[in-house]
Amino acid sequence: MADTLVAQPLGTKFVLPGDALPRLREILRSGGLVVHPTDTVYGLAADPFNLAAVERLYAAKARPRDLPVSVAVAEVPDIFRFGARTPLAEAFCEKNLPGPYTVVLQATPEAPRAVVSKEGRIALRVPDHPIPRLLAKAFGPVTSTSANVHGRPAPVTCEEARAQLGDSVDLYIDGGPSDLGQESTVVDLTGPRASILRAGAMPRGR
Repeated sequence: MADTLVAQPLGTKFVLPGDALPRLREILRSGGLVVHPTDTVYGLAADPFNLAAVERLYAAKARPRDLPVSVAVAEVPDIFRFGARTPLAEAFCEKNLPGPYTVVLQATPEAPRAVVSKEGRIALRVPDHPIPRLLAKAFGPVTSTSANVHGRPAPVTCEEARAQLGDSVDLYIDGGPSDLGQESTVVDLTGPRASILRAGAMPRGR
């Protein structure tokens, strides 16, 4: 059975066991999968540059291969390593990220090809949650797709994620219920103005 790490809340942060980061880095480096909390729903992290890891992720989710998955990065400037910088994209990201948005941009040459769409676009997130951002800081960019079987509800607790994905995942991080409990809002920023592709979670107070 896949292990579970418990992330203890400490104000707006979480405390992981002392050996957690080396273990997480090793799992991701070796092509493994990690379930973790985010601000929206529980996510499934893999190395987006590792084609075998991405294929494992698709198999675990039973997700059609022609549906790309998004990538989480640690900070807003990291968005533009992998997505094209435009005035619209820069203004939107500076105003709204970190937050419950996934932005779709034209992929740069540095983007991981395994998660770039056939149209040459990539979906990117900076979650407003310390754990996925810690993963992205400690390891590098990671996939940011909901930890569910395709077509089933996105999980808002670690237990719900485990009930769907079971031992197809190497490690679960339990950080309690997700704050917003709804998948991110997907915004296409490749055109002259922002276009919502999927209405989802919004920041508190909106």
